[in-house]
Amino acid sequence: MAKMRASGKKSVSIKDVAKLAGVSVSSVSRYLNGGSNVSPVSQKKIAQAIETLNYRPSALARALVREINPAIAVVTINSSQLGPTQMLGGIESRARERGASITISVPETDRREDILNSLHMAADQNPLGIIFMYPDMVDENISDFFPLEGPYVMVTGQQTMGAHEVSLCDQEGGEIITRYLLSLGHKTVYHVAVPVRLEYNRRLQGWRKALENTGSYIPDPIICGWDPEDAREIGRRLALNDDVTAVFAGNDELAIGLISGLRDMGKRVPDDVSVAGFDDHPLSGFWDPGLTTIHQEFIRAGRESVDLLLRQIPQYQEDVNSVVAGESGEETGVSKKSLDIHGKLVIRNSTGAPHKEK
Repeated sequence: MAKMRASGKKSVSIKDVAKLAGVSVSSVSRYLNGGSNVSPVSQKKIAQAIETLNYRPSALARALVREINPAIAVVTINSSQLGPTQMLGGIESRARERGASITISVPETDRREDILNSLHMAADQNPLGIIFMYPDMVDENISDFFPLEGPYVMVTGQQTMGAHEVSLCDQEGGEIITRYLLSLGHKTVYHVAVPVRLEYNRRLQGWRKALENTGSYIPDPIICGWDPEDAREIGRRLALNDDVTAVFAGNDELAIGLISGLRDMGKRVPDDVSVAGFDDHPLSGFWDPGLTTIHQEFIRAGRESVDLLLRQIPQYQEDVNSVVAGESGEETGVSKKSLDIHGKLVIRNSTGAPHKEK
């Protein structure tokens, strides 16, 4: 590849082979891995394209030919929640398209020593690189012990380290949804928070910032577990406080639990209390009433994290960038180290203006 650059010729990528052969990039990757699940017709087309273009597989592709399974190690906290589950799906699909596999490790607890152990075990497997999902759910100083000497990407609620991160902009989302509730005429917004340390809870920080900037009363946040039944009990308690007219829950499952609790006590949503969630769970639009929430692109975050990781591998940069540029319609530079994926406000029937007193 270096000789081709020196002679002024354009390097040939796996995308070029796929385009000439009229097949997908993943089909070329599977062909290089021995032809598994590639039809004889496609195999012939790919072989002809490789010969015509004089394609020289990258180091990763040569590893595939040698039947070494290049894997991306994923370390994730709380994989049972919607966000991590969907992101894992995005990571797996993108890795497969790139000819790689993934391994998944879930630390036994969210304690520093357990996370460190999982990261070291992942690094010991000599993967292509490591994707660490939600380090800011643990400690902002995770970089103190994260193995940064190899390729890595962190998927975060908010950028903290400024490099090799895919951020879901949770603080911005928390601020947006709180401002929306205030714009409806509510004097303040109560917050039922997910069980993340307050100093690292970006959604809570966005909620607080919106209240501070508008001069609104800031009630104490209510910390909830992950179980919607816990939120249901909180909803029953909040129903006893007539000052509560709007509640922002840290995720949609908790918002649904809150609505159930409010209804248990005779409160109507949104007539008596507006309730908003976060994440845009696939069932949020089918709940009665449909849930106002922040839509998060979790699957995209997973897929982008794979591309961000592979751009750090010199032998693989060109293939990744050409494919990404082809998919997005715009050029993507290899120097790109971080990406913000902004949430979008989805307005449904669970929120409305507060009832005027008679």
